[in-house]
Amino acid sequence: MNLIPRGLIVSLTPSPLSPWQHVEDIARLAHAARAGGAVAVKVDGPDAVRAVKRAVPGFPVLAVSIDGSHGGVVRITPTLAHATALVEAGADVLELEADSAARRQDGQDLAELVASFAALGRPVKAGVPGIDDARTAVRAGATIVSSSTMGYPAKADSGPLPDLGLVERLVAEAGVPVVAERGYSTPAEARAAMDLGAHAVVIGSAITDPVWLTSRFTTATDTRAG
Repeated sequence: MNLIPRGLIVSLTPSPLSPWQHVEDIARLAHAARAGGAVAVKVDGPDAVRAVKRAVPGFPVLAVSIDGSHGGVVRITPTLAHATALVEAGADVLELEADSAARRQDGQDLAELVASFAALGRPVKAGVPGIDDARTAVRAGATIVSSSTMGYPAKADSGPLPDLGLVERLVAEAGVPVVAERGYSTPAEARAAMDLGAHAVVIGSAITDPVWLTSRFTTATDTRAG
């Protein structure tokens, strides 16, 4: 994957509690990510793509549109129209939720959707829940797969995160670069994914969300606990 070197990708998609919601905040966080050694960033929506491209020229941008307007449920880049808007904004890599069961609920065919994204001329990163959907996405034109649909949205049966077992299987069987994503919050977890053969690891809240970070420390220092 010539566009993105092996290493760390920082997700700049803000949680609802994060104080950094505006595109200007996202651009500043992208500066910080590059200064810290990240190989790329991931952002949500065309406005964020444009802001990062202006602020940090030449820095690879993976892009999603997290949107609940199609079918009444939140999807990661739900339609071709969303993907087209990201490309027009300058996205280097398009990402979608490549969960065939979820897409069927929306009246979509996963292979057809991936192929339509690939036809836009950008590499496609498919976030998959398992190896079968990874194979479908790769056959349809995805050039990267990741574990990014695990735990998004939260599912009672998704199991503990991060899912290193899924990363290991994708590395062994997908036939394309694998990005480890969802639930990674420590350097040790990121290192474990790389040691399994992941091309890159995506970290979000553990780097960019001060509310989430603060809550971890307040829990640890709460003298009422125990």
